[in-house]
Amino acid sequence: MGSLSSRVLRHPGRARAQQEPGSGAGGSARRPETEGDAVGHGFCYCAGSSKRKRNSGAFCHCHSDSETDENEEEGDEQQRLLNTPRRKKLKSTSKYIYQTLFLNGENSDIKICALGEEWSLHKIYLCQSGYFSSMFSGSWKESSMNIIELEIPDQNIDIEALQVAFGSLYRDDVLIKPSQVIAILAAACMLQLDGLIQQCGETMKETINVKTVCGYYTSAGTYGLDSVKKKCLEWLLNNLMTHQNVELFKELSINVMKQLIGSSNLFVMQVEMDVYTALKKWMYLKLVPSWNGSLKQLLTETDVWFSKRRKDLEGMTFLETEQGKPFVSVFRHLRLQYIISDLASARIIEQDSLVPSEWLSSVYKQQWLAMLRAEQDSEVGPQEINKEELEGNSMRCGRKLAKDGEYCWRWTGFNFGFDLLVTYTNRYIIFKRNTLNQPCSGSVSLQPRRSIAFRLRLASFDSSGKLICSRTTGYQILTLEKDQEQVVMNLDSRLLIFPLYICCNFLYISPEKKTETNHPENPEN
Repeated sequence: MGSLSSRVLRHPGRARAQQEPGSGAGGSARRPETEGDAVGHGFCYCAGSSKRKRNSGAFCHCHSDSETDENEEEGDEQQRLLNTPRRKKLKSTSKYIYQTLFLNGENSDIKICALGEEWSLHKIYLCQSGYFSSMFSGSWKESSMNIIELEIPDQNIDIEALQVAFGSLYRDDVLIKPSQVIAILAAACMLQLDGLIQQCGETMKETINVKTVCGYYTSAGTYGLDSVKKKCLEWLLNNLMTHQNVELFKELSINVMKQLIGSSNLFVMQVEMDVYTALKKWMYLKLVPSWNGSLKQLLTETDVWFSKRRKDLEGMTFLETEQGKPFVSVFRHLRLQYIISDLASARIIEQDSLVPSEWLSSVYKQQWLAMLRAEQDSEVGPQEINKEELEGNSMRCGRKLAKDGEYCWRWTGFNFGFDLLVTYTNRYIIFKRNTLNQPCSGSVSLQPRRSIAFRLRLASFDSSGKLICSRTTGYQILTLEKDQEQVVMNLDSRLLIFPLYICCNFLYISPEKKTETNHPENPEN
């Protein structure tokens, strides 16, 4: 641009500037150099600019190649930005539709009446619902009607739930409160709103706690949300024994309790006798639902109530009475062989007279024969994993570690001469077969090697009973020599969230193999 771009720069010490040909109409121009400019700093006059720029040195670099390249790159970048599409969601659009069309009912072409309320809606939006889509597209009389009376056969559905369900057709997101979720789920299922059903399911999974779990479980079964039902059952298996609660006991149905007591995944605290005690308290609350008191008072009140009933039983046990028969299926899932193996527990269960004596007699016989096999038949314990046998017949026991530290314990009961000590120390859980090193209240087996089948599980829960972290060994066979110990789990720091709950399943002796007895045939006459 003009001849200034090819200007010859002179040394600052020279007093006279050379005349340069001008690029404007004036032809040429002379720029005077002051003394200050000559001595200290040079000035440059860039083409296209009427202002002087002070240069820090004697030479001008305003039009260097690097600057030209930078300018070109900057231009390319600006051009690229101009041609790059940007997707921006208009935040007001959804709100406008919801407010104008749904809440205000503008341009409505159909009215829906239900439960004494009326909604001014639009067929084009209602067709997102499978229920209304079928209604409007078929030969139903409602397809040509402007006012439709909806029959609501489900008592779980209320006006507020219908408001949310209809409103979900006009907006992108729906706020679902846990207190409303069952009613909204019922409405969504009736109207066949798959997206809303899914959102209800996710809300339920995220908000399972002691107050919601039973209602969620029942509703999930009613409306076909199997994943929610599974989550509720998992929560109950983890919390029934670890966080006992009076209100939860009152709500748990016989069918649900049967599943929990029969499961090998029940997180038992202490031993099987504690499962029996929990069942006894639960049965009392089902029979006397009006009782109000604390968990600490519950066992005493339960024992007093059943004690009074025993006087009128006339030799029968409570589960044989009309009042007790509905609970038989639940108590059937108790693993009584691990209750009668402890003397104190055996005395309590006999005194309570809840369980039929025939059940106990059968178990006594079973355990007596198992003890004889362990003592006289060189029984060394399970040699292979039979998952079905382990899940159905293993001893269930647990322990709560309130804080980090060192712990060593054994679970009570006769374990066929296998005195198992459990130690927690320095993030390790160790099993030891105690034989001669430490005193034992019962007899111990002196066989060189003994085996047990086991599964160890650890878990931590938040205040709502939600599982924070967990770990399991899976089912394993462990063979130990006399007084030998073995690390069975090494915890990392992520699992050290206290209180820490430990639950174990053990099988100390192999189940007896059933053999067929051949009886001689009677000779023909």
